[in-house]
Amino acid sequence: MRFTNEEMIAALQELNAKQKPVQGLLGAFIGAFVGFVFYLFISQMGAAIIIMLAVPPASIGLFARFTGQMYSLKYRLPVGAIGALLHIFGCYMLGLTPLTYILTPVAFIIAVTLSKVKLERVHIWAISQEEIGKLNAK
Repeated sequence: MRFTNEEMIAALQELNAKQKPVQGLLGAFIGAFVGFVFYLFISQMGAAIIIMLAVPPASIGLFARFTGQMYSLKYRLPVGAIGALLHIFGCYMLGLTPLTYILTPVAFIIAVTLSKVKLERVHIWAISQEEIGKLNAK
């Protein structure tokens, strides 16, 4: 399935217009607050399961996705950094073993991956065409 240049330019302009990195960072901080509350809940429970450590970075990524509508990796990297920092803080707060600090890159990847907005096929084509230089949406 091919799309015309006009369709791809319109799709790319639509993506760029919807993308709001500042609101995405605000959403990431809101998700970090929710994750912090979750860490407080885990600490009161007395037992921290490794899978529970994925919930705060996931909340950061999801809040950033719905508030920022970001597709570009350069705007989603700070969201991942917030997720990694919250993971390190949560491991410290829970008093977990140093082995759990090794999962920090996993928390980073979870936050970055979940913060990406779902793209339609025309958007994927438009982004790839712009990256190789065949499409100029500016």
